[in-house]
Amino acid sequence: MLKDKDKIFFLIGVFTLIRLLVAPFFGLGVDEAHYVLYAKYLDFSYVDHPPLVGWVHALIFYLLGTNEFLARLPAILIFAATSYCAYIFLMRITGSVKISLLAVLALNCSFMLNALGLMLLPDSLLLLLVFLLIFIAEKIFRENKPCDYILLGIILGLMGLSKYTAILLVPPLIVFFLIKKRYDIIFSPYMFGAALIALVMISPVIYWNYTHDFISFRYQSGHVFGTLAASAKNFLTSLAAQFGAYSPFLFLIAFYGFFRSLRSTNDYLRLAVLFAGTIMIFFLLTSLSERTLPHWPGIFYLLFIPIGTYNLFISSQKWKKNFLYFSIGFSLVLTLFAYTELAAKFLTLPDYKSPFRDIYGYSTIAKEADVLLQKNSSAKLKAIAVSNWTMGSRTMYYSLPYRNDVYVIDNRQDQFDVWQKNVPLGYDLLFLNTHFHELNIEKYARCDRVDAAGKTDIKLNGAKVDTVEYVWCYNYQGVRP
Repeated sequence: MLKDKDKIFFLIGVFTLIRLLVAPFFGLGVDEAHYVLYAKYLDFSYVDHPPLVGWVHALIFYLLGTNEFLARLPAILIFAATSYCAYIFLMRITGSVKISLLAVLALNCSFMLNALGLMLLPDSLLLLLVFLLIFIAEKIFRENKPCDYILLGIILGLMGLSKYTAILLVPPLIVFFLIKKRYDIIFSPYMFGAALIALVMISPVIYWNYTHDFISFRYQSGHVFGTLAASAKNFLTSLAAQFGAYSPFLFLIAFYGFFRSLRSTNDYLRLAVLFAGTIMIFFLLTSLSERTLPHWPGIFYLLFIPIGTYNLFISSQKWKKNFLYFSIGFSLVLTLFAYTELAAKFLTLPDYKSPFRDIYGYSTIAKEADVLLQKNSSAKLKAIAVSNWTMGSRTMYYSLPYRNDVYVIDNRQDQFDVWQKNVPLGYDLLFLNTHFHELNIEKYARCDRVDAAGKTDIKLNGAKVDTVEYVWCYNYQGVRP
């Protein structure tokens, strides 16, 4: 019989083991491959995000190399730590091992949070850090020790190195101390010291942007805010995506927990409301102009799926507790089914309808492209070319063993423009045309000659996941106007 203190390690261990077992059995996704390339092209910062996700990958990339398992190992370990922090968070609120365990179980049944616990994104780092921020903020309020301000500065610095939206967590931190009327903390020289520590830590990001015409700041402002025109469709689509991504019932539980906590005087709940509420309001507002990706407001669901679980569990109304058990059970079954399908891939679907199209077949594509490049022995300058960054990240990653150059030929300014120092003028480019990204190379690029070089069907259980056509563009001279 497990002791109470060991039950959380058993629960986290089970989910961690499942993720470790599944990790090697499917290809890297668009963002995953992109962030591993951050490690390959180690830098002070990047167009899309600050550098911490790449620095974390680099610890393994340069020591052990890379494959699907190694690329996912940091995310798995980080989410195990995040789950433990969630347990500590709930224990400090409830004092109940049973409720805290159930809350962590609910957290690990959310589809999107499972994705962030398996695939290393900047958000994966931020989820862990937000718990640490809550813990240190409450401790500063309670004890006000100088050494805690150092930890606060380090945590804020790490957040700034993780994701730009981490800046949104600074105002609610200040508001918390204002609500508590702790002006001595806000205007303490130690608080200014914490701010200085954070500023020094994020200085690589500032320096990199200064030397790159502040491209990252411009990219992020356009990426988040989109156009100035408000769209109810974007708003509803963004909310619907979150409804499905976090599990429909856990989505409802999170909002229930949030509204139940609005008037709470518990310091941990108040901090959670301020942090999660700021994040959610920001992304709800920006979704009026640009569709919000489901993982962007992940902090909200991270904090309030457990809190909603707690509120439902302590309710005197039996149907609420039954709803909670059903919601967790439903989400757990679907989560385990998804993990089983990722590993075993037993479903057979119609041609080009596979959910695996983004995470299956790119190793085969890169291998076949290498064979075709080797056959073109007459060209001194030759490389692989794709027409968009999503193909670029995976093609570049899976071409690493062959050391083939990969160029993203498009009109979009992004990270690939920083990595690709030279324009491939005069190259023989082998374009990859997939079923989902078809391009008429003759009309798109100026070439001396365009030749079809072959075609590969990417199949799974006898059905086509994708089809890739290889097209030579000899002596590439740029994109047609």
